[in-house]
This record gives sequence, structure tokens and C-alpha cells, in this order.
Amino acid sequence: MNNPFVRPAGRPCTLTAEDLAYMEAVIDADPSIYLDEMQSKLREIQDVEVSIASLSRAMTRLNLLRKTVTKAAAERNEEVRAIWEGMMAQYTNPEVFVALDESAVDDKTGQQQYGWSPLGMQCVRRMSFLRGVRYSILPALTTDGIIALEIVEESITKEHFLKFLHEQVVTYHPHFSSLSMLI
Repeated sequence: MNNPFVRPAGRPCTLTAEDLAYMEAVIDADPSIYLDEMQSKLREIQDVEVSIASLSRAMTRLNLLRKTVTKAAAERNEEVRAIWEGMMAQYTNPEVFVALDESAVDDKTGQQQYGWSPLGMQCVRRMSFLRGVRYSILPALTTDGIIALEIVEESITKEHFLKFLHEQVVTYHPHFSSLSMLI
């Protein structure tokens, strides 16, 4: 039963429903925004002066929690990936497969590791992965394990990749000799 004489505790909320909707839109566009950056945006765009503590409470009211950011490649295309998976389903002998995938890291990863997202949802931010000096690794993996490996202090170019295929992968096993015609 609600008591009609009970008043809400504390000061009235400074932020309106419009301000809260704006905050949700900003977080949707940039989930790793800091509270002081949100404070500046609210001041500049919404003409609202609010404390960091009030912003933190507003985030709680919006069911937004501070979480570790998961990075998703901006270049990824789910439709093309699904088509490729459908085409590859015809191959069933695992010994004919060689998995090749360049991986790279930067020596200056200054991207924020925490962001805001609704309760029960992962915090994902689409971003470009290139920054600073790049170290690349190019492994070739079969059912026998890693059969070839290249590590360089640069990005892997087409020429570098083809040379790696020809000199290290094709020469490993007779099954792969048909690849030399493609190279």
C-alpha cells in the first residue's frame, strides 16, 4: 500500500526524461565515454549543469553498468561470412585444410578498456585496430599442429603472404602441392 504522505528522499532529479534519453543516445554511439565527457556534452548540448555523482546515479537509473569493453572489428561483414561458411560446408576431410590467419598487435594500445551498457548486455564498441608500431604473426595450422610460422614488425602484405605460402606451407606436405598452381 502506498502512503500518500511520503515524499521522495533527497533532492529532486536535475535531469529530465529528455536529458536521460540524450545520455542513452550518447552511450549508444560511444559506450566507452567517461562521466566527465558526458558532463561536458550535457552542458554543451542540453544546457544542463550536473555533477559527476548525479551522472553516476542517472546511469544506475538507466540500468547502465560500467563493464570491460569488447572490441568488434568495424570491417566485419556477417552476410559475406555466412556465404563463405555455406560454400565451405562441402569439404569434409579435415586433412586438406590449412588455417591461415594474420594476427597483429600494436605497441601503443591506448583504447579505453571500460564502457557503459545495459544490465545483462555486453559492452561492445566498433573501432579500428590500427595504431602505432604493428607486430604481425602469420601461422599455418593443420590437424598436425602449427606447420609454419612468421612473425614480423610490420603488416603482412600480399607479397609477403604469397611468399610465406610458397616457401613454408606448400613445401610442408604433398597434399598442398596443388596450391602452388594458385600462387
